[in-house]
Amino acid sequence: MTSSRSWRKFITCIIITLLISAIFAPIKTCLAAAQVQVLLNGENLDFDVPPIIENDRTLVPFRKIGEALGAQVEWDQETKTVTAYKEDKTVILRIGDYTAYVNQTPVELDMPPVLKDNRTLIPIRFFSEAFGATVMWDNAIRTVVINTGEKPSKYIMGYYYSQSYEDFLKNLDKMSAIAVKWYTLDDSGGLTNKDNLRHINVPEGYDSVTKLSKENGIEIHMLVFESDKTRLQTVLATPESQAGLINQIIATVESEGFDGVNIDFEAVTSEEKEQFNEFIKSLYENLKARGKSLNLSLPVKTEKVDWRPGYDYVTLGKYCDFAVLMAYDKNPGTPGPQSGIDWVEEVVDYAIARIPAEKIVLGIGCYGYDWANGGRSTVILENNGATYLKFADELLKKYGLNLNLDQNSGLLNGKYTDENGLVHEVWMESDYSVDAKAKMVMQKGLKGIAIWRLGYTTPSFWDTLANNFEPAKMN
Repeated sequence: MTSSRSWRKFITCIIITLLISAIFAPIKTCLAAAQVQVLLNGENLDFDVPPIIENDRTLVPFRKIGEALGAQVEWDQETKTVTAYKEDKTVILRIGDYTAYVNQTPVELDMPPVLKDNRTLIPIRFFSEAFGATVMWDNAIRTVVINTGEKPSKYIMGYYYSQSYEDFLKNLDKMSAIAVKWYTLDDSGGLTNKDNLRHINVPEGYDSVTKLSKENGIEIHMLVFESDKTRLQTVLATPESQAGLINQIIATVESEGFDGVNIDFEAVTSEEKEQFNEFIKSLYENLKARGKSLNLSLPVKTEKVDWRPGYDYVTLGKYCDFAVLMAYDKNPGTPGPQSGIDWVEEVVDYAIARIPAEKIVLGIGCYGYDWANGGRSTVILENNGATYLKFADELLKKYGLNLNLDQNSGLLNGKYTDENGLVHEVWMESDYSVDAKAKMVMQKGLKGIAIWRLGYTTPSFWDTLANNFEPAKMN
């Protein structure tokens, strides 16, 4: 009997121990993932001592935030006092003191400055607002968003494909970079610039695109595209086949004067995940050794659904200069929103949990689809002379298409009936959704945006971007 009771006590202790472990193990992870981020005009601020939250107030190292706001800062060791000057404004705070001074006027604080790891941490909201900035707290991503009223600069990349030249010429001054979709793989896994069936080839006069890009401070990236599983399997199969393609890419980059490479491999399976990782790592190291960059066009995922298990965001994010999230075409086989704001935010949140936000570029598709009778065609808002598109303004005139804003997705939606009695359903990007995504880029501290694609854009699209940020340019 005694033995039985001892045994039961022993088992109970084990169960309790396991429960305690199960309860407390994830807490560490949550706390580690919950570090506070600070964005100033859309740019992430890195601190040598992480921001902390005390009494619901965020405190940060004073020198970093002061200099980021353009103030001159001083520290008096004897009085433990911080002083910051900017134009006609002087702000004074003292360790442990609930009273601060703005131009000698006392201001009561909810939380005084503190010392942590030999750094003086000050309340960020008070300090930033004292110098005229607006401050917002985003609890969902534990981020302080500061805006000084100055328009930030963000990386703006345009994908250059078929019939993109006129759009490129019109908007040279509005971009940071272009990625030219002029290269793909042949049946043996080698690099080719001739695939007429997919309209992938180096166009006539391509040298003028390169020349104009360099003259206007625009980076130009060689885009290597492939969506054929067999061709990807062929090139990723062995270290030798990978090295062969890498050598071809390097030779082209150097001979044509590209600034870097964009890899857009869209059919990597889970079986090829490690091989793809090795390919990207090797290509990245080879390019960096030559002063060139590597960026990736990545199929997207959310925490709810991993459509593409072959793409290891953590490893791929490590071995690239930035990654473009192709946040469009959610489910193009079925009529509905393909790039809704709500879904795109899920995509971004998944990515920034695995790749540093400052290395992420949000892809925006400035187009839509017209579905009818099981098929679909691409549609853009205005007739721009393209020979392969439908235009919403013409569909309005011909069939009375009326586009309305869908509140959940932020996209435009409408239906019309054609001359054959077929009912068409249209969903497409709107200026409202583009504006929301541009603001999302700033709010979450992303590097910038990528436009799919040149040849689809409208003046209002560019105006919407310009209302949010300017294009960052090459040094």
